[in-house]
Amino acid sequence: MASSESSSGAGSDGTAVAVVAGAARATRAGRVRLEGLARDLFGDDGVRTDEARRTRIRAVLSDLIRTIDGRLRRDLLPRLPADVPADVLMMLGNMTVPVAQPMLDGEGDRRVDHALVAVLARRVDEHRLVVQARTAMTQDLELVQRPLLAGLARHDDRTVAAAARVMIEREAGRQARFDEPVLPLEDLPAAVRARLIWRVAAAVRRWIARQHVPAAAAIDRAVAAVAGGLLATVAEMPDHDTVAIGLARAMLRTGLADDAGTVAFAVEGHVAAAVAGLALRAGIGMDAAWDMVLDPDGARLLVLLRAAGIDRAAAAALILRWPDGAASFDAIGDRMAAYDALSVGAAQDAIDLYRLDPAYAAALEAAAR
Repeated sequence: MASSESSSGAGSDGTAVAVVAGAARATRAGRVRLEGLARDLFGDDGVRTDEARRTRIRAVLSDLIRTIDGRLRRDLLPRLPADVPADVLMMLGNMTVPVAQPMLDGEGDRRVDHALVAVLARRVDEHRLVVQARTAMTQDLELVQRPLLAGLARHDDRTVAAAARVMIEREAGRQARFDEPVLPLEDLPAAVRARLIWRVAAAVRRWIARQHVPAAAAIDRAVAAVAGGLLATVAEMPDHDTVAIGLARAMLRTGLADDAGTVAFAVEGHVAAAVAGLALRAGIGMDAAWDMVLDPDGARLLVLLRAAGIDRAAAAALILRWPDGAASFDAIGDRMAAYDALSVGAAQDAIDLYRLDPAYAAALEAAAR
């Protein structure tokens, strides 16, 4: 009997070690996939990602550029010098005619912003999980009639109700008419947003220069002023992850944050709310939690679920849906076996790196290459 228990324990320990090692490999593989995706999106014909995913990422990026372009031009028109020709003013004022995008495309502006690519890819992958969940949800009458988030918006606790209403409002703005993903400007990380706005502003400025418009210094000042104004305006708005964390904290404070709620959010397609709950319970940031949830390998998701203290039934419900909702029964069985073998303590140890300052963690990783 003792021999059998020892053998079983050794096997469990071995599986746990394999899960942690797999999570570490998945982290490195994720970086490689991101670099490949960046090369693909920015013109390397030797690399190709999934065509549908690639098309959606490019569409989200184009929509962002179009939004920035339009807002800059709208605010720029009244600031331009009086000697700018009327035809140039008409072109700048016609928002159906793109200005920045052709300049970025036509001049070979291929400087890869890996952080921007990561945000775009995450938004598209999140949207895929949202659509899958909402499609499946229509087949469950109880979920349709008693959705969790809508109920929280009517909760007696004002903080919970307010946070839920903000979440509902923000989610509505992240989906286009034909069920395509949208990435609002305020949902970009501040540094990424600033780089993109300045690049689009420079593209608008280059377009004006091509029209042989005089008063270059005055135009530069005007473009810089409107770009700075846009940055300041958007900076005042909380991003989607901040809204999700706010809801998760309100639920945690009132004792509403539990495994059933996390699963319900995932099932209803409120993926960010579910991820925020996991992030808080595991003691990591949202960026790290998203990386672990969306990693195609699935190993990091197991570590996150264990570190967050998610029970077996709830973990099974999440593993069934994440990271892609298309895993085979054998793969799901293997993941559940790995989840069973991984202790909370081992998962907490494995997740420690994600609790460090991201810049420090990146420096450690770079030094180890």
